[in-house]
Amino acid sequence: MLHPDFSKTAAHVTADNVRDCLADLVNISSPTGSEIGVAHYLVERMRRSGMETDLPLVDQARPNAVGHLRGRGDGLNLLFTGHMDTSYAGDEEHLAGDGFRPKATFRDGWIFGLGANNMKSGLASALVAIEAIIKSGVKLAGDISFGAVVGEIEKTAIEEFQGLEYSGYGIGSRHLVTHGVTADFAVLAEPTGLRIAVANMGCIWMRITVGGTVAHSALANKPNVVNAIAVMHELQSDIAQWTRAYSAAHVYMGEHPNVTIAAIRGGAPWRLSRNPHSCSLYLDIRTVPGQTVDAVKRDLRRVLQGFAERTGTPEPALHVYVSDPPTTLDGQRPVVQALGAAQAEVMGESPAPIIRRPGADAVHLTAYGVPCLSFGPGGRMHPDSGRVSMHAYGEHVLVDDCVAAAKIYLATALDLCSRKAPSP
Repeated sequence: MLHPDFSKTAAHVTADNVRDCLADLVNISSPTGSEIGVAHYLVERMRRSGMETDLPLVDQARPNAVGHLRGRGDGLNLLFTGHMDTSYAGDEEHLAGDGFRPKATFRDGWIFGLGANNMKSGLASALVAIEAIIKSGVKLAGDISFGAVVGEIEKTAIEEFQGLEYSGYGIGSRHLVTHGVTADFAVLAEPTGLRIAVANMGCIWMRITVGGTVAHSALANKPNVVNAIAVMHELQSDIAQWTRAYSAAHVYMGEHPNVTIAAIRGGAPWRLSRNPHSCSLYLDIRTVPGQTVDAVKRDLRRVLQGFAERTGTPEPALHVYVSDPPTTLDGQRPVVQALGAAQAEVMGESPAPIIRRPGADAVHLTAYGVPCLSFGPGGRMHPDSGRVSMHAYGEHVLVDDCVAAAKIYLATALDLCSRKAPSP
């Protein structure tokens, strides 16, 4: 059953409000490392609405945007959160179309633009929901907080790729939860197609390196010259076999993790007169709840040791540079039950929970004692997309889905933040 004040507050959640807020966010370019414009917009908007605000600095010119709607102080506290950085910068030559540009385009009920899907739609929906409570004058027992964070996009600094633009993978959320922005529960407004994600896959990034011989290419026909790229080519067959077995061996909520050979580097394109003396393969390995980084490392090292023994070569070097663990949330948690009930009331049904495959900051919040689920309006594909991925077609979101999400967030907040907190 919806909160008695739901209808009064929901009157302030309109398609125009949500669309205008989302368009404003999309129109502010915010690639990883340059989120400050969105942060200032959000804090100023929250300040005008009457919320307590803060701009805690995470890194050079990179603040999180934080706001609080204080309750009486004796109820459950709820945090709505999400990231401000976008998957791309907006100037990539290989990406064409409205969905890859930091400029909102409204067409047939959809908003196209960089960040519209991931995940400014979720931020806009959550903020409009909080504003609706403020406008209606409803007073709650618990606090509602809003935390928009920097540096969530799955990227990290390695080798010559250094600087703020590579500083992602949860840096903002870890700062948020370790610098005083906590709650009894959190809702991460990531794009889930309006399905509750009670679990999230983890991710491991590994670099595997093999060596070769320093030699002139004109002399590479000598029997003692080892081509590192050729060695890696042979090793890839072993890794491909391991990949198939790895995926088949693990499953959670019907989903199997996968392994992607995401990059390979070897030789010098500017000096082909030199035999490649080193070659590195880079793996993106998804994991499911129950797996650990070290178990995966041991599993893969057995493959590398077997290759070394078979070929009479040194064991390839293994380096891990991202270790983002999987997470799962008990479906009986109050936040899961409350959001599911809210969705059923607003939309007539609440689909079965899912595990989300891409990385998400829910893991960091949950790890620091703020149980967090993911639920957001992005994820539905436009009918003309041809069933390609959002990363191929361009980002877009249906405004009606954003309105539905805002009302579900609203109903969830009214429910949870009206509940008395348990005694210490």
